[in-house]
Amino acid sequence: MTKVFGRVSDFIRGLVDRYRNLGYKAKKKITFIIGRIFLYYVLIELAYLFLLPFIYILTTSMMSYQDYMDPTVEWIPTSFEYQNFVDAWIGLSYPRSFLNSLILSLGSALLQSVSCAIIGYALGRFKFKGRNLLFVFLILVLLIPPQTTILSSYGMWATFGLTNTYAPILVPCIFGLGLRGALFALIYMYFFQRIPDAMDDAARIDGAGPFRVFIQIMLPLVKSAISIVFIFSFVWHWNDNYEAPTYMFKQNMMTLQPKLEKIQTYYAEIMGYTGEASDFDKAMTEPMLFAGCLLVMIPVLIVYIAGQNKLASGIERLGVIE
Repeated sequence: MTKVFGRVSDFIRGLVDRYRNLGYKAKKKITFIIGRIFLYYVLIELAYLFLLPFIYILTTSMMSYQDYMDPTVEWIPTSFEYQNFVDAWIGLSYPRSFLNSLILSLGSALLQSVSCAIIGYALGRFKFKGRNLLFVFLILVLLIPPQTTILSSYGMWATFGLTNTYAPILVPCIFGLGLRGALFALIYMYFFQRIPDAMDDAARIDGAGPFRVFIQIMLPLVKSAISIVFIFSFVWHWNDNYEAPTYMFKQNMMTLQPKLEKIQTYYAEIMGYTGEASDFDKAMTEPMLFAGCLLVMIPVLIVYIAGQNKLASGIERLGVIE
C-alpha cells in the first residue's frame, strides 16, 4: 500500500513539474479546459437536480397502481397505464378548470403588464411632487403579506355579490394588485430609468405628447421588461392556490390547482368509498395524482419555452446574470 501511495505521489509531482515548465499560452489553455470541464460538470448536476422531479412525475404518471406498490419497479413501469390521464382529466374537470385558470392567468398577465408599465413609467421618467413618497409606499407594499388583507377583501367582494366571478382577481390587476404589482412596477421603473433622456427630447421636438412617447417610443424599448412581467404574472396566477380558491369556490368556477387537491376525493367517489380512505387506497391514487400534476404543468412549460429567450434577455439586463 505504501508503494502505491508513493507511485501516485510521484505521478502527481511529475504533472505539477510539467505544468510549471509550460509556457504562458499552454498554461492558459489548460486552465481554460479545466474550467470548462468543471462548468459542464456543475451544469449537468444542476440539470439532473431540476429534471429529476419532472422525470419522476412523468414515469409515475404512467404506472399502474400495482407497479407503484411494487418495490422492484423504480423508474420504468412494466406497462404504461394511460387510463391515469383519462381519470385525471375527468377528475380535474379539465376543460372547465383549464378555461378558468387560463382566463385568470392570461387576463391578469395582460392587465398587470399594462398597469405596472404605466406606474413604472411615471416613477422612472418623471419628477413630480410626492414622487419619493409614492416610491416609499410602493416599497411598503412589498412588505405587506397578501394574507393580511384577504379577509377584508373577501368581505368587500361578497358585499358586491361578486364572489364566484373573475372580478376579485382581474379588477385589482387593473391597478397593479398588491405585492406582485409593486414588484412588477419596480422592474419597469428600472428599465425606463436606463433609457437616455435624449429619446424623450427628440420625440417632443417632433411634436409627440407624453402618451405618444409612452406608446410608440418607450414601450418598444422595454420589450424585455414586458416579457418578464407577463411570464412571471402568468405563472404566478396559474400556480395560485390561495386567492383564487378564496373567491371562486363553486365547482364550475374552480381553477386547476384546487381541483388537483380534490382529485383523490373524485377517485373515492368513483370507487364507491365512504368515510376516510385508508393509506392503501390513497396509494392507489398516486399515479393518477401525478398524471393530474403533469396536465397542470404542461401549459406553464409551454409559456416558459415560448418566452425563454426574452426572459433570459430581460434578466441579463436586470443584472441578475451576466
